[in-house]
Amino acid sequence: MDERALTELVRAVVREVVAEAEKTKGVDGAAPSEPAEVTPLYSRGPKHRPLPPPRSPAALAALKALTPARIATGRTGTRYLTESYLGLRADHALALDAVHSELDEAWAHAQGYVTLRTRAKDHTEYLLHPDTGRRLDDTSAAKVVKEADLGVDVQLIAGDGLSAVALEEHGPALLTELAKAHQAAGFRVGKPLFVKFARIGVQDEIGVLTRARATVIVVGERPGLGTGDSLSIYTAYGPKLGQDNAEKDCISNVRPLGFAPDRAALKCAALMKQCFARGGGGVKHLGGAS
Repeated sequence: MDERALTELVRAVVREVVAEAEKTKGVDGAAPSEPAEVTPLYSRGPKHRPLPPPRSPAALAALKALTPARIATGRTGTRYLTESYLGLRADHALALDAVHSELDEAWAHAQGYVTLRTRAKDHTEYLLHPDTGRRLDDTSAAKVVKEADLGVDVQLIAGDGLSAVALEEHGPALLTELAKAHQAAGFRVGKPLFVKFARIGVQDEIGVLTRARATVIVVGERPGLGTGDSLSIYTAYGPKLGQDNAEKDCISNVRPLGFAPDRAALKCAALMKQCFARGGGGVKHLGGAS
């Protein structure tokens, strides 16, 4: 469309709008006693379209109470309502904060954990180069051999993962429950180790160094919207360097609003008993469980 055609289109629209406005005026420009209802030709934005009333308001309220997900919120045209949009922005900010959160050795010492770190030099390198978080640095590798419990059935590991704040908030309680559940199941459990800048694969090297029969690592999960405080548990039987994930089991969404820590610990201990009974874990051994 050239400039002339565009100009004519604009003029036509203006004439149409003016004509519509004239219809609402009475004689001599006075407003008529009963003005006709006029639907504006254009509006400044989409209108809020409320949802139809639910058949069961009580059932809808109960459903909303069961999940932090946004359901039955309504819309404005094809867009979110302002309240929903602002909530999404806030949850996104929480997820970003979780990914960039860090824990220091003072926190780990307060929990009584042996403190270790991976080969990542800093948090930025850890995020950009995942492999640096799968092996311990030389100092930490030597420290494991010197200070960890060797030859246990199950070695517990706490890793910051992609949400250190999740480990800070829920990790100590979960590690305590894991120790209790596995000891009650008859396993010898090693004292917990804390690994800074940890990826899941670091449990492989720790398992080899400690000569543990199995390892359990708790890591902060990759955050989703509104789930920056979620933990995952990964179990590995017969640790070896580069152990395939198909040989591991995972319990995810461990947090008060998801899989409660005490229940997750009992589930983990039950999985570990299966691993010991069948000589391996994950889908590679009799279908596995997750």
